Amino acid sequence: MAFTCAECGYRTVKWLGRCPSCGAWDSFAESDAEAAETSNRPWIGEPVRSIREIDLADVSRSSSGLAEFDRVLGGGLIPGGVILFGGEPGVGKSTLLLQVARVLAERQGNVLYVSGEESEGQVKLRASRLGIDAERLFLLAEQSLSRIEAAVAEVSPCALIVDSIQTVRSGGLDGGAGSVSQMRATCAGLIQLAKTRRMVTFLVGHITKGGAFAGPKTVEHLVDVAVYLEGGRGDDVRILRSVKNRFGPTNEAAVFCMTEEGLVEVVDPSSFFLEAHNEEARPGSVVVPILEGSRPILIELQALVSPTGGYGIPQRRCTGLDVNRVLLLLAVIEKRLAVQIGGADVYLSVAGGLEIRERATDLGIVVAIVSSLRARPIDVRTAVVGEVGLSGEIRAVRRLPERVGAIGKLGYERILVPASGSPPQVEGVSVLPVESIDEAIVDLGLG
Repeated sequence: MAFTCAECGYRTVKWLGRCPSCGAWDSFAESDAEAAETSNRPWIGEPVRSIREIDLADVSRSSSGLAEFDRVLGGGLIPGGVILFGGEPGVGKSTLLLQVARVLAERQGNVLYVSGEESEGQVKLRASRLGIDAERLFLLAEQSLSRIEAAVAEVSPCALIVDSIQTVRSGGLDGGAGSVSQMRATCAGLIQLAKTRRMVTFLVGHITKGGAFAGPKTVEHLVDVAVYLEGGRGDDVRILRSVKNRFGPTNEAAVFCMTEEGLVEVVDPSSFFLEAHNEEARPGSVVVPILEGSRPILIELQALVSPTGGYGIPQRRCTGLDVNRVLLLLAVIEKRLAVQIGGADVYLSVAGGLEIRERATDLGIVVAIVSSLRARPIDVRTAVVGEVGLSGEIRAVRRLPERVGAIGKLGYERILVPASGSPPQVEGVSVLPVESIDEAIVDLGLG
């Protein structure tokens, strides 16, 4: 026998008043450790077979109805696949999953949407706003795992959506819904149910202040796919990223736009983010090709450098960029270009509301800052790309040919790229290799 903490799952051979792991008081209950491990272990019940006897037709993919969503999942939905779906409150998780549920209910079969946070009427209200009225879409407001299993047996759905996993509770365990022990048990039970019935299962998960999935890391290990929906509630842009995928690549991303009708796919993100980038050259504005997953996207970087006038501490503000990386690049600019920015406020922004952490934007940041400081615009048909080292050198970036190709498709005529390697040749685009930021500034006429 053992004693298990109902809050964090910590086990000990004797009862303790306070858990040494999570600090909870009076949270230990007596349990059979071996039985608990066995009951929490998923079991599908399939016989042992040679790998040659397994038919891949049994795991053929099906479409979710959203091409961008399918691309993030690796090509579509896998029967029995379990997808952990995370994102900030209000970012649109439930909205997107309701849209997917409608398509699956119209094309494939019954879909069961389990809501542990809202009543059936509240879910119906959102569905009405989105124009969703599928006959084979069933709603259940429930938090009990046993009742969810009974509803699955009654409806026999092809897809199950649980919103959210933190609200589901197993009656056989102590602890409140969302505790570590409860999440382990409920997640394992739902995964076993999904594998046995070969139904696609979506588990909506809360996230922490740090942006990670809330609850034990065991949940992420158990599921097949883990995706995040990113984007601020004040912006219309939403980015769906895959952080784990047993059925495809984990570097894919999809772009959506939030509208009154729900989330709409952005098929051509470059045109979407450069919509306001007109023919008029403006100081501090430059176009940079970035990579979101395997897709090149053109974005506009904007910089504003303004003297402080000797009052107060100079400000450093960034929107959509890593502020620590920007501070490093400001130091490189002052050291390698002999440009004094210490007495000026520097503001940087990515037009369109994207969050970018790619170092291929380094050269664009440097160019935009110098352009704004010297009030000299950059030609609107010119783009730049490259990572900047501490000595001011321009370092190579991955998948440069795809980036240059994306530049050519939108009518840009010139791009500055790192000099290392063989610069790609694209018809209609003049590719200018540069070795340092000094050379780049001169080539752009900002010297």
